[in-house]
Amino acid sequence: MIKINVLLVLAAALVLCGCDVTSSGGPDGPGLLTRAFAGSGTATGDPAHERAAAVVTAAALGGLIGPKLGSALDDSDRPLAYQAQIDALDRGAPGAPITWRNPATGRHGNIVAGPLYSSKGAKCRGYSHTVTIGSQLETVRKTACRNADGSWTAVS
Repeated sequence: MIKINVLLVLAAALVLCGCDVTSSGGPDGPGLLTRAFAGSGTATGDPAHERAAAVVTAAALGGLIGPKLGSALDDSDRPLAYQAQIDALDRGAPGAPITWRNPATGRHGNIVAGPLYSSKGAKCRGYSHTVTIGSQLETVRKTACRNADGSWTAVS
């Protein structure tokens, strides 16, 4: 487990070294990870860079939806699921589903975020993320809180 964490940190460092960190996300704007996975200039065509980005996407999404559900998605599903997750947390109306679909794999899902509330000085939201893989439905229910840099971290 420690080796995996070290690899994820190294992969994140590799990806973030090539990112524009001069514009930071605020409480209402996208954070660095949101911009990185929204396709804002991080793709270089370099296979090593793309693999590192996929690892970081998997790690970020895995933190928000858990390792079981995150590992059931492939590299083409994860950016779609991650962006929908961030959209739901950033701008989703409480109770309104934000959907994603990957036409290449047939996988799809939806995220339903609850109302924004404060906890220990942080803005937080409960949410459920349901993914359909084949005919199998998997749902994860968690809470995420916004970090100072605008990104989200699952807290339960």
